[in-house]
Amino acid sequence: MIKRRYHCLFAVLLLSAAVECPAAETTAQHEPDDPAPSMRLVRELDLGEYPGTFPCLGDLDNDGQVDFLLYRQGPQTTPGYLVALDNAGKKLWEKGDRSIASHQPDGAYNEPALRGIALIFDVDRDGRSEVVAELWENDRPELVILDGKTGRVERSRPSPFDLKVRSGRRSRCHPVGRIARFAGQDGPPTIVLKYGASGHAPSCAVALDASLDVLWRLDDEGNAMGHVPTVADVDGDGRDEVMLGRVLVDASGKVLWRVSAERHADCTAAFKRPGRHDMALLVSICTTGPAFCLAADGAVLWQKTRKEVPHGQGVWVGNFLADEPGDEAIILRSGHVGDFLTVRAADGSELARFRQTVFEGYPDFPCAVNWKGDGEQSLWVPIDRRLVDGRGRTVAALGDLEDRVRQKLQWGTTKSHVAAQAFAVDLCGDPREEIVLYQPYHGRSIFILTQPDSRAEAKPYAPQKNAYNMATYF
Repeated sequence: MIKRRYHCLFAVLLLSAAVECPAAETTAQHEPDDPAPSMRLVRELDLGEYPGTFPCLGDLDNDGQVDFLLYRQGPQTTPGYLVALDNAGKKLWEKGDRSIASHQPDGAYNEPALRGIALIFDVDRDGRSEVVAELWENDRPELVILDGKTGRVERSRPSPFDLKVRSGRRSRCHPVGRIARFAGQDGPPTIVLKYGASGHAPSCAVALDASLDVLWRLDDEGNAMGHVPTVADVDGDGRDEVMLGRVLVDASGKVLWRVSAERHADCTAAFKRPGRHDMALLVSICTTGPAFCLAADGAVLWQKTRKEVPHGQGVWVGNFLADEPGDEAIILRSGHVGDFLTVRAADGSELARFRQTVFEGYPDFPCAVNWKGDGEQSLWVPIDRRLVDGRGRTVAALGDLEDRVRQKLQWGTTKSHVAAQAFAVDLCGDPREEIVLYQPYHGRSIFILTQPDSRAEAKPYAPQKNAYNMATYF
């Protein structure tokens, strides 16, 4: 494949950063006049006639380059309109109702739409990408597998999340699609779908094969399955499990254990335990807290109190502090206020606290990024438009790209007008990750940003979990 070199725009220093927290009890607060390393623009994709869409990334036309699937939510939290663009931004195909000009709001409480079921993956292992999605057809939700290059329907069936599942006075419904390796890395992939909400819609999860035949179905109490699930080989046996909110489920659909809590889990994460073959799981509980760290068998390894985590909106794990041993967990501890707590992942001991700049702004959904390389992660904080470490110190910012990104993303600070959302994928010529920035309700461009010292040279795209199992609901 002939590699494409993108024209790159160099950014300069932005005067903004964070004051280091000298002790765990001290809170770091961003100040606007500290220097911060800049980011470099690799690519801006002008969305033209497709503004205000949720993006998915993958190689749709199988040419070794990253492509873009965009969609707007239609009736009953289904993607009502989808359009596929190739790497150059040329339309490959479209599906659904083109008259849907903006996302239809969700539920009886008129909440802004969250991401629905849409992802790019070679589910039948024929060497070509498919799109797994829902569509609204004949007044009901339909589950479809589409040919990635042409949009041709390869397989379809009524969605297992029928109108009975989707009924009720619901709020913040978040249908999710995931790819799991229940048969091991060399076995066929499994499509896992989850439906749940903050309100009163029932929890439901379904596993399907590449023919859309149901392998198992799980209906559970209230909203136990929460929002953002995690797929990982938790017990180290070579086969994935899936953490559905407060419920861990194995390849056969058997519930291995569940965490007891008053409310649903907003976010989950998994990390490798040092010196062990299995993993630990992090679960952050909405509204009431707390946050748990659990062993593969469900035993509590550590727990932060409700006072420490009154509303566990999100949790991320990685090596966020190079001067600390092992991994750290960063917990968005105060719900819809950007107030972060960093703890040692192994034992939960507190290391730092920090806050975002715009205290009154909705914190959106931060994103862990392998920005610096050498196994060190950073956290993208959307409202602050910057990457930070585990003490809130700025790692990189937009620099003189700030005004252009603001203009094209039209970011905001509220739940219905979120800031610069991101996910991390490796697209350029080194092992580090790039940041893909978008705004799902008003954005008119997608930006791909890399490090100042990156070659910024595109490399063959490989499927990445961050792209097909996105850890966000925006």
